[in-house]
Amino acid sequence: MKPQFRKLLEENPKKTCLILKNNEITFTSEEKGVQPMMDYYRLHGESLEPLIVIDRIVGKGALMLAKMIGADYVVTPVVSEIAFKFAEEQNIKVEYTKMVPYIINRAKDGQCPIETSLIDVEDIYEGYERIKETLLNLRGNK
Repeated sequence: MKPQFRKLLEENPKKTCLILKNNEITFTSEEKGVQPMMDYYRLHGESLEPLIVIDRIVGKGALMLAKMIGADYVVTPVVSEIAFKFAEEQNIKVEYTKMVPYIINRAKDGQCPIETSLIDVEDIYEGYERIKETLLNLRGNK
């Protein structure tokens, strides 16, 4: 990771996601998973200017949402292989420290359900609908 982005993560240890426009932080979140970018989309929609997303863990869901909000650059310590492949196809630059086969779920006993729901999805708007559906199902099971 570029030092300035690593520094932003270090300076904001409670933040899980930071979104920059014109190299200025315009949005931060302490929420887990894809929720920060879901919140950004709900509040701001799609940006006409390119965004930089800095997120602690990036799976395919986070990458699809990053594309949807207008990011062309994603910085993360951890990216999944499927997310990286999607980013390459979408011309999104991903800077990462470690690539993993898949994102592990919160119980640490399998693959992230969001990422699993998106394996065969390439359209970001279809992905957004699948993410919303998966989140509703997960919350219903609690």
